[in-house]
Amino acid sequence: MQIAIWIVAVLTLALWSLLAWGVVLLLNVDPSWVGDLRPLIDKLPFAALLDAWVPGWQALARFAIDMTHGLLSWLGSGAALVVWIVWGAGAALILGAGALLSLFVKLVAKTPEPPRRPAAGV
Repeated sequence: MQIAIWIVAVLTLALWSLLAWGVVLLLNVDPSWVGDLRPLIDKLPFAALLDAWVPGWQALARFAIDMTHGLLSWLGSGAALVVWIVWGAGAALILGAGALLSLFVKLVAKTPEPPRRPAAGV
């Protein structure tokens, strides 16, 4: 059981690290690429279908693009530091959970009793 706990903890930590690395790469890209998405809203082939199901989706998409551009511009170069601080907190949480689960399994698991020896001379 201990091995299973630590395999899951290590895999979770690996995925958490991969996510943090991807976010840092995304935030280090020039935020002007988000502005290039605006013309693509008008060129969507299924725009009429989306408009029937979600009226006003184009205004919402433009608003989301503007907000994303503003957020990426605002974060700037400090984003990497913030991501790695959050990564450190998450990594500590993952490893702490693994340690607590291991301790719980160790405390709850029954240890087998040694076999009793018959009394001598009986």
